[in-house]
Amino acid sequence: MTQYVPMAGKRLWFVLVDEADQMTDKAQLALLSKLDSTGRIDGCVFVFTCNATDRLEVRFLSRCLNVEFSSYGMAGDIAEYLERVWHAEGGNGNGPDFARLAKECRNNVRDCLGRLEVELLAL
Repeated sequence: MTQYVPMAGKRLWFVLVDEADQMTDKAQLALLSKLDSTGRIDGCVFVFTCNATDRLEVRFLSRCLNVEFSSYGMAGDIAEYLERVWHAEGGNGNGPDFARLAKECRNNVRDCLGRLEVELLAL
């Protein structure tokens, strides 16, 4: 989906590609031409989100500015959140070690919730 955003009379297109690490090689090659100087679209900004860059081609990555977001220091907040979810979903007082779960999932909340769901279904 693209959206036209007027800024002081200039046309600007913002293209958000979520979960870019799930793109096929062919999809990356198709976008590669749009990121190259020869096929670049004036006034177009591409933003690619991904969980990891290891599935993206080196040529594709070389045309992007890689901005990493850290989850350092979030384990305590994530553990509190997981405990609230545990009790809201009917978990008893003997829940798993939420801090350890956050650490094992490298502070990835989606992974934590998935593992917590498995624990709840086992009750």
